Amino acid sequence: MTSPQTDAWPVRALDPADTASLAGWAQVGRTGFMAAAPAPQEADARLRELAERVAGQRLSGVLDGGRWVAAYRSFDTELTLPGSGPVPVDAISSVAVLPTHRRRGLLRRMIGEDLRRAREQGHALAALIAAEAPIYGRFGFGPATRAATLVVDAGACRFREDAPRAQGSLELVEAAGAWPELAAVHDASRRARAGGLQREELWWRERTRPGGERAWGPRTHVVVHRDAAGVADGYAAYEVEERWEGRVSRCAARVLDLHASSPGVHRALWEFVLSVDWVRTVHAAERPVDEVLPLLLHDPRAVQHGPVDDLLWLRVLDVPGALAARRYLGRGTLVLRVLDPGGPAAGSVRLHVDPADDGDDGDDGGDRGGWACAEVTASAGEPDVVLGAAELGALLLGDASAVALAAAGRVHGAPAAVRHLQQLLAVPQAPWCPTWF
Repeated sequence: MTSPQTDAWPVRALDPADTASLAGWAQVGRTGFMAAAPAPQEADARLRELAERVAGQRLSGVLDGGRWVAAYRSFDTELTLPGSGPVPVDAISSVAVLPTHRRRGLLRRMIGEDLRRAREQGHALAALIAAEAPIYGRFGFGPATRAATLVVDAGACRFREDAPRAQGSLELVEAAGAWPELAAVHDASRRARAGGLQREELWWRERTRPGGERAWGPRTHVVVHRDAAGVADGYAAYEVEERWEGRVSRCAARVLDLHASSPGVHRALWEFVLSVDWVRTVHAAERPVDEVLPLLLHDPRAVQHGPVDDLLWLRVLDVPGALAARRYLGRGTLVLRVLDPGGPAAGSVRLHVDPADDGDDGDDGGDRGGWACAEVTASAGEPDVVLGAAELGALLLGDASAVALAAAGRVHGAPAAVRHLQQLLAVPQAPWCPTWF
C-alpha cells in the first residue's frame, strides 16, 4: 500500500502541451467525477479538444509512482461585481483526487498553493463551482449565486397586455456561424448583472462545433432577436424532444441559454419558445432566482419552480480589495472582523460608504444609478460584525442574507449592525451565473 506520508508527493505543474501527461491527468478527473471514458475511436479527438481547452491555463496535480493521483486546474477570468463591472478572478476547476489517495491532504496542498499564488499576483477573489458543498467551506469559499430550474406549461402561458414589448424581429440562425453575435449579446448581459462570468471565444466554439464533446446537441435551435437596425440584442438556444401519446403531443423544449438586452426582448424570446408548434412543456435550468417570466403572464402558476441550487462559490483573498471593487446602494459605516485562521482574509476593516465621497454632482446619491463607492481601510477598532471568510464570500454579491446567517450562528453582531450590513450589501437583482467552467 502507498505510504500515507505526503511529503514525497509535491504538487507538480503540468504543461498542457504534453499530451501524454495530459491524458493521465485527465483520467483522474474522469474517475473522480464518474465520467465515462471516450470510445476508443474518439479518444484522440477528445484529448485534442482538452488540450485546446486548457492551453494557457494552470494545470497541476500529484504523482505517485509516475501516475497522476490528483488533478487541479485554474485560470484567470472576469466576474461582474455589483454596481461596478468585471474584475479579474482566479477560477478553479477540474479538482479531483483518486479514491485511493483521499484524506491525505492532497487537495489542501493543491488549493493552498494556488490561492497563495493568486493572492501574490493581485487577485482579490477566487471562484469555483462546488461538486460537494461540505468540502469548499473548509477552504473559505461561500456560495455566492443561486440558479433556479423552471418547468413551464406552454399552453397555459398568455402574456399580459402591459408586458413590455420590443421593436425588432426574430430570426432562426445556425449557431456555428452566428456565435460572434451570440457572444456579443452575452458579453453585454454578463456585464450588466452581478455574478456574470466571461465566456472566451473557445467557449462559444465548443458549444457550436457540431459533434464536439461540449457542443449543444443536434436538436438544438437558436433564435436571435434583432433591433430595428438589425443588430442582435437577444438570443435563446433551445433543444426539442418529440414525444407522442397516441396522437396527442407530449413534446417538450429545453432552454439551454437565454439572454436579452431589455425586458421587451426578454419577453419576445420567451414568447417565441413557448409558442413553438407541438411543444407542451418548456424546461429551463440555471435561470435567475428572480426570473421575471411569471410576472409577465396572466397565470404566473404556469411557471413552476423546481430546485434552486447554489452555483458560483467565492473565496475572498484580499478583503479591502474585494469590498472596494464593488459598489453599494446602502450607506453608512461598519467595522468588520473577518475570521480566516492562517488565511489571507484574516483581519478587521472599516467599510465606509458615503456618496458625498464620490465627488458626484448628480442628485442620485452616488456615482452611477444610485451606486456609491466604498472606502475600505484596516481597523483596530471594536468590530460591529464578526464573520468568517466563507460567509463574506457568500455575502459579497448580495445574494445571501446576513440576517439569516446571523440566525444560523455564522455571523455575529448586534441585530442592528447585522441589519445594517445587509442593507449595505443589498442589490436590486439577484446575482446570476449561468456559465459552468
